[in-house]
Amino acid sequence: MDALLKQFERLHRPIDLVQTLHESQVKEVPARYILPSDQRSVPAIEAPQSIPVIDLAAHHSEIVTQVAKASQDWGFFQVINHGIDLSLLERIKRVSKEFFDLPLEEKRKQCPVRPGTRMLEGYGRFFDISDDTVLDWVDALVHYVYPPSVMAVEHWPKTPHTYRETYEKYGEEVLKLADKLLGLLSEGLGLGSDYVQTLIKEPLLQLRINYYPPCPQPDLVHGVKPHSDGSVITVLLDDQVEGLQVRKGGKWLSVSPVPGSLVVNIGDLLQIISNGKYISAEHKAVVNTNQYRMSVVLFLLAEDGVLIAPAPELIDESHPRLYQSTISEEYVTNYMSKINEGKANVEALIIEQH
Repeated sequence: MDALLKQFERLHRPIDLVQTLHESQVKEVPARYILPSDQRSVPAIEAPQSIPVIDLAAHHSEIVTQVAKASQDWGFFQVINHGIDLSLLERIKRVSKEFFDLPLEEKRKQCPVRPGTRMLEGYGRFFDISDDTVLDWVDALVHYVYPPSVMAVEHWPKTPHTYRETYEKYGEEVLKLADKLLGLLSEGLGLGSDYVQTLIKEPLLQLRINYYPPCPQPDLVHGVKPHSDGSVITVLLDDQVEGLQVRKGGKWLSVSPVPGSLVVNIGDLLQIISNGKYISAEHKAVVNTNQYRMSVVLFLLAEDGVLIAPAPELIDESHPRLYQSTISEEYVTNYMSKINEGKANVEALIIEQH
């Protein structure tokens, strides 16, 4: 909590949010956002391959095979026929946009930045900003949508008035989807279908709505810097504007949104559980000059106190143990403190093989 309070104090330094910069029609990106020349984005490759699209209405054995292969090769896939009503997805995008369209002070009043369960929550900035941190071209709203014990609903947006009921419903639906996906992922590892669900116990579902306004010099900034996710899995809903890029084979590939789909990616905790069979792929967000982009991201996290370790069934002479064990909430806390480095915290848990 001390680290959160220090981060909270730093984030209250007078730094303009990017939506404010866009609305003031700045012609040049402020220095705090400009990347060193060797870190600037190069155009993503328009490759003939893209992250797999998996139809969850297909035959069960076929889905298990496709999910496992996508998780091994990419760490990312899109799902269609996922069981969540498309009208609910549209409502989610609408209420989220209505909140970000509010005046700055109203957003800050309704959702102040504050220490939360494992990280800062509220509207604004959340990464551990030091004086030399290069800022991302993104504003965000962060809070938990499950379980009820960590939902600070008094700090959720009150405008629009349907925000709470819409996100509570969406949280319920994503939990159902996550339960199905974890079963498929467990089977894909050759484990019992309830292995991962049983291990992580009662999950936490953390929401982050990313808002990327147009940028006058998009080639000089990151929307969100390269990183992997410190989750078990992550479920993302986008607004059909390209901007997500995934690193594969040392190259950045753009993700082309599929209408009605959800993007799913493997998090660091599942990479550990799978003993490296599934990969928590590095990814980032880029911005453009003329369109805002919004992504609604739900991170599925393990219950506090859960020991995350490679499944014993996946370790033998041919497949040595790759990772040390970690406590779920300690991993996430350490992950958030290092996110500015753009590194997967999972690297610190690799066991040196001799």
